Amino acid sequence: MSPQTPQSATTIYLDQPPSCLQTCPASPNHIVIGTYLLSETKDAETDSIQQTKTGSLQLWHLGPETHTLSLIQKLPLPHAVFDLHFHPQDTSLFAIATSSASVSLFRIQPGSEDTPEIVPVWTHAVHEDPSIPALFLAWTPASWLNTAAAAATDGFAVTFSDGRTSVFGAGSGPCDAVVEVGRFAAREMIEVWFVAVGDYPSSSSSTEDGTRARFLFTGDDFGGLHTRRFQGEQEDRELLPPLLLDYDDRARHHTAGVTAILPLPVEMEDGAPLLLTGSYDESLRVYHATRRGQVLAEVGLGGGVWRLQLLRTEQRGSKFLVLASCMHAGSRVVRVTRGGSAEWEIEVLAEFTEHQSMNYASDVWKPEGGYDLQGKQDVSELLCISSSFYDRRLCLWRVNV
Repeated sequence: MSPQTPQSATTIYLDQPPSCLQTCPASPNHIVIGTYLLSETKDAETDSIQQTKTGSLQLWHLGPETHTLSLIQKLPLPHAVFDLHFHPQDTSLFAIATSSASVSLFRIQPGSEDTPEIVPVWTHAVHEDPSIPALFLAWTPASWLNTAAAAATDGFAVTFSDGRTSVFGAGSGPCDAVVEVGRFAAREMIEVWFVAVGDYPSSSSSTEDGTRARFLFTGDDFGGLHTRRFQGEQEDRELLPPLLLDYDDRARHHTAGVTAILPLPVEMEDGAPLLLTGSYDESLRVYHATRRGQVLAEVGLGGGVWRLQLLRTEQRGSKFLVLASCMHAGSRVVRVTRGGSAEWEIEVLAEFTEHQSMNYASDVWKPEGGYDLQGKQDVSELLCISSSFYDRRLCLWRVNV
């Protein structure tokens, strides 16, 4: 069957290029958008071009029935926004990674006339060199860090353009300290585009005692996917347990940069997790994160696969509905299926191609809020929000799944 080719119900244009966006888990009819504006000025004396990166956070209201989009608030920032993610437990909090090597935490709270507003909580430098952008941020699962070592510790991992990856512990209040608990130096000075954090039962026999396998996955601009596994048991004073395994597939399976990593919520096979990966090489892959790595299925999506979002798991973990932002090719809705003989298939359900530049950010409206559509098997039509960078376009469109 040919993929659906939906048309936009609404198209608007922002005042700045959108780099990331996410619907608000606590308020489904609101969207937070991060922007990245590159300004250039010429220095007449030196005949050189000076570049300045600024941005904003924008809060928009979505009318799902009328397909309307209305700007509620714009918060100008002295740096560009590279990435944005809501806190996995506190739905009012979100954090951003910035072009000035910092991470900032914000809260969405009721403002005047009960209209929500974005309020800054804290900003913390996460690299000693402010010229090194923080490219991506991932919150850690609730049990990933040892919260007994510090009260109410949240965790997040950050990647940088110089190849470094760091893990931090932090609180959610304005006076809470942000502390680096792990740093993984670059093997090569190259962008690490993505970091994903996984938490799995270490074996079927160990789930009762709570032992977990903790993983950190990163993807770099050379096509390498790096897997780090940490010890399941933690010492009392350690926020991050020691490394147990540390290996890189050395770009054996991706012919360009790895730009998206999505751990699948299924049991490990042969001690290694199963992932979906996206790459500049335009392919979506089902990937077994063994020491050498193994591709179990792949399909070309027509554009660089920049972001992947798991919308819901279906049929007891055998099917996965995924939204992909595919750079110059627009957005895709795909279904990934695991067969009875452990064979995998990837089906493209829909292609949205109205965007005329890089589609870096997409999401779907969740009628009941939350982070995804898990358990909402009766939702057979998606209302999607997608963006494109250089033409500053924001589109609403619907697709049947």
